[in-house]
Amino acid sequence: MANAANASKAPATGAATPATSPTKTHAKHPERTLIIFLFGCNLLASFMQSIMNIALDQVTADFHVRLAEANLVIIVFAIVAGTVITTAASVMKRFGLRKVMIFGLVMGLVGSVLGAVAWCFPVLVAARVIQAFTTGLYFPVINEALLVLSPKGKAGVLLSLNSGIIGVGLAFAPPVAGLLITYAGLRALFLVPAVLAAVLLVAAFFVVHDITPREPRPIDGPSIALSFIGLGAFMVGLNEITHYGAPMVGLMVAGLAVLGLFVWRQTRIAHPLLDLRPFKTAAFSVGEMLIVFAYMGSMYLSLLVPLYLEGAAGCTAFMAGCILTVPILCYACMCFASGKILGKHGVWPLVPAGFAIVLAGFGVMWGTLGLASIVAVAACTALVYGGIGIFYPAVKSVDLEVLPPALSSNGSSIHSTVVQVAGCISSALYVGLMSGSVEGSLAAGATKAQAYAAGFAHTLPIEVGLVAAAIALSLVYVKLVRKFTATHPDER
Repeated sequence: MANAANASKAPATGAATPATSPTKTHAKHPERTLIIFLFGCNLLASFMQSIMNIALDQVTADFHVRLAEANLVIIVFAIVAGTVITTAASVMKRFGLRKVMIFGLVMGLVGSVLGAVAWCFPVLVAARVIQAFTTGLYFPVINEALLVLSPKGKAGVLLSLNSGIIGVGLAFAPPVAGLLITYAGLRALFLVPAVLAAVLLVAAFFVVHDITPREPRPIDGPSIALSFIGLGAFMVGLNEITHYGAPMVGLMVAGLAVLGLFVWRQTRIAHPLLDLRPFKTAAFSVGEMLIVFAYMGSMYLSLLVPLYLEGAAGCTAFMAGCILTVPILCYACMCFASGKILGKHGVWPLVPAGFAIVLAGFGVMWGTLGLASIVAVAACTALVYGGIGIFYPAVKSVDLEVLPPALSSNGSSIHSTVVQVAGCISSALYVGLMSGSVEGSLAAGATKAQAYAAGFAHTLPIEVGLVAAAIALSLVYVKLVRKFTATHPDER
């Protein structure tokens, strides 16, 4: 399928100012250099997002908080990033790529330095809030930039390469994070993104240039507030529902009501914060539902498997990180292959087969938990990650390509928002449930290892059921994409 977003390379209505003209800056800054820089920024954004995934057990020990409370460093990050993502399309058009990238690096540097010196839990959470601005801006903005910069017909390959490169970075994040936690302490984790942000910030002044003209587009403040309040209320309620019951259910309902107001407002204002028109394209809508299932599975592995390894199997954070390296490398390798397979064969059987592999991995993991085998857990984790790597980049690429060029940036923002929301749901749901189970088991006299093993076992059936539903939905997705291809033959 050809890059439908290539048309976005055409000049937008209105002339660009000399300072932001892509034509004038392009000669000085080759596209390849800028693309490499964008890959580096996505590595930073991904590392900051995942930096605490392996650290929850250590957070509970260092700051003397419950597991559900420690999970706030994940949830708050995702809530803020999800809110910022909704502004990305408007911010990109208003301020241009250069200012957005430099601002993101400054926020990443400040948040990382604050995390490195965090003297109490609220300060640690504040550091994560600041870091979230970087990730929230970069994921959709870099996706859109890569679509604009990609050669004709190569968008899928470039986005798959981007996913693969991020996957390689993520593969080394767990052992690096585990090494630092085990031998230098929790706060040392923040030194890595601090150094990377500083290096990229210096490079940004020489490499980054605007690639599309700017537009004086307003940014709707009430929409930002509705997004943050609604998402925050729902996710905090979901995270604490096993501890506080009815009040948290009420908070979740209130959050959903506020999110409903957010959606309603986007359809009523002239310049919506998040243009929801891409959802009118059926293939895009179903594809993003598949993204939710996929990302929830990925977050399950990155959050709960380390908790199991550290809490139930007695591994250090470093050992747990090393065990996760090979499975995540499986994801990265499959991402590199996904784009080529998509180009030759399309979404069939790529997407259903990928989900089937994910189901097999989770199913075997569930069936072998009684063996208490670290090897079995690691092998199943690798199988699941490999399955996700097979289809995730393909769905991500196709979802953006089936949209009209004018909506590609909005589709990218929606996709990144969906990813953050899925991460929020997964983190709040699974860590919240596991936290409640662990506390109940400990109160009943179980050891920590027994409590963590039981909590992990209680969450697995939910994930297995969700993946089974995703397989059925993937067949619908294949049919919709084929229909789009048949009615848009020039876009292949």
